[in-house]
Amino acid sequence: MKAAPGDGPASPAPERFPLLVDQLGVSARDSGRELLSEITLAVKPGEFVCVLGPSGSGKTTLMRTLLGQLAPDRGEVRFGPLRVSGDASVLRGLVGYVPQKEIVHDALPVARALHYAAQLRLPPSLGGKEVAQRIGTVARDVGISHRLDTPVAKLSGGESKRVSLAVELLALPRVLIVDEATSSLDPASDARIMRLLSEYAKSHHITVLCVTHHLENAKLADRLVVLASGRLVWSGGAKEALEHFGAASLSDIYVLLEDLPIEQWVGLHKVFQHQQEASRPEPAARGQDPLPAPPERPGWLRQFSALLFRGLEVMVRSRRAVAFIVGVPLLMVMLAYAGFAHEDFGEKAYLTRPLEPREIQLAGQLWGHTLDALALSDSDEEKHSTPTIPAQIRVFLDKEPLLKARLGSPQTATLAQRALAGELSLVPEKEITNPWSIWKFRFTVIFGILILGFLAGLTEIVKERPILERESANGVATSAYLASKFCLLGIVLALQIVPAVVVVYTLFGLRDGLADAAAWSTWFDASARLGELGPFLLISWLAAMVCAGIGLVFSGLVKSREQVLLVLPLLILPQLLLSGLLIRLKGGLLTTVAETFIPAFWAFRGTIDYVVADPPVPLYDLGSSVTRWQAAGALSLQMLALWTLAYLALGFSLRQRPGSPRRG
Repeated sequence: MKAAPGDGPASPAPERFPLLVDQLGVSARDSGRELLSEITLAVKPGEFVCVLGPSGSGKTTLMRTLLGQLAPDRGEVRFGPLRVSGDASVLRGLVGYVPQKEIVHDALPVARALHYAAQLRLPPSLGGKEVAQRIGTVARDVGISHRLDTPVAKLSGGESKRVSLAVELLALPRVLIVDEATSSLDPASDARIMRLLSEYAKSHHITVLCVTHHLENAKLADRLVVLASGRLVWSGGAKEALEHFGAASLSDIYVLLEDLPIEQWVGLHKVFQHQQEASRPEPAARGQDPLPAPPERPGWLRQFSALLFRGLEVMVRSRRAVAFIVGVPLLMVMLAYAGFAHEDFGEKAYLTRPLEPREIQLAGQLWGHTLDALALSDSDEEKHSTPTIPAQIRVFLDKEPLLKARLGSPQTATLAQRALAGELSLVPEKEITNPWSIWKFRFTVIFGILILGFLAGLTEIVKERPILERESANGVATSAYLASKFCLLGIVLALQIVPAVVVVYTLFGLRDGLADAAAWSTWFDASARLGELGPFLLISWLAAMVCAGIGLVFSGLVKSREQVLLVLPLLILPQLLLSGLLIRLKGGLLTTVAETFIPAFWAFRGTIDYVVADPPVPLYDLGSSVTRWQAAGALSLQMLALWTLAYLALGFSLRQRPGSPRRG
């Protein structure tokens, strides 16, 4: 498929993109062990090359070096005039890569998956009609045009591999690298994919390198490259390989590699290479070719919109995602209502205050008379008969033995002393609605919302890690990707939080309102007891977004869902302990930690002062009081900091690959 006029920037001429590998050497970063040594290859444009070798022979390391993911310690890799040395960006738009793992979302139909791939890879100068034509042509070429309306999850293994190939071929790469993409397929599917690669290389004059363990179909290749222990032991045709090794089949070559030392096979191949030296491209010409202009790539806004709409469509089409979005908040509503169904949010309580100076004087005299009364002897009738205040009190206390025992206890004496010293509030001053049950209810709801945020963020990146890595290598900006996730999670959390909280408020409003009178005004009054709904929704949503940002940081660093879910308990526990309800925070290191890292700290503070009737009184000592807008501002700053950290963590993770050899 050649680029038609108007299809965007013209692709570089195929003849200027031979693959040249000269004395390539790569060593392990940690141990220094040689993974590749003295690899020299020259592959012409349009060749279909199969890379073979036993496990651990260096096949994947070679592919990653060719892609620019690893920097060689020795030698060099060139695609025509482009020198590749650990910088994959120079190959964007020129080299396609199909990894073992799928690089499309299972929930999307094939046509939609290709549509979003085109939005992220093809030049923005292409019109909608041209993009549709490109998608149709590639789908027909790889043999999936009859499955465009089928979700990827319902395709066979071979068909899903064809979709991954179609995604890479949309951008018309000059080189296509396939890394064991057929390893999990049945022999028939493997044969079809290998035949497709062979035909595509010839018909479109592109270079295809395929790592495979299926030897039966490797004979379709124009050239075999055989590695053993990181050394090149063969580069040539399949028929010549059998003659060279004296083998009856390709599988016998693996056995023969174990019979003789690797150095001997390397020496035999060097003799063969020397005889074929004349067929190699002239190295002097490679530095004279001008560097090709970088392909036109979609801008940031187009990337962001494509990623956001793709994420929304994947979410809507995924039954699991819809079940999570609807089911988890519904379960939380049921648990919250069941836990607080018997709470009386209208229960009355009294505000108290310390004694005033005049009251302290009178109370001190009364307490002194009480102590004198307790000190009277039971047999001292004279004192009993004397009409003094202590004697009269003693007469009363003799009739109330329990009260007498309590007044005479050391604990009562301590309380009286603290009250007379002005240290204890015990004088009733004002009747209010008891806030404790409301605070417990709000804390429970906020805590559940924070868990929603963690769950939403923790798996958002890691679940599509192979797709992200491939799209990042193709020029998708990390900032555009994270911005789309920010908007997507904001929408998801709003869809979960707002209905759930409104339903909970409605349930309790109906419970209390209809119990008193079947009138909507009574229901509104009952719901208002739980506090102002708007500020609560805003602050809880901001707190959930902070938790989602924390989750994204870890989701960007790990490689599997199992790893990231192990972190969840470690993230939840600090929110419980440092929120300010279970442990009183009045300054010091713990308070600083809570203010900086704990969204529950600000979420609880931003709502607790607004549950007591006018005027609001902070019955619980939280240290310095804050307004809800200050709490919202603090949560916004936390959110900004966390999303920035997520950007840095994801960028670092995309640059670091486990087991990567050290850079030379």
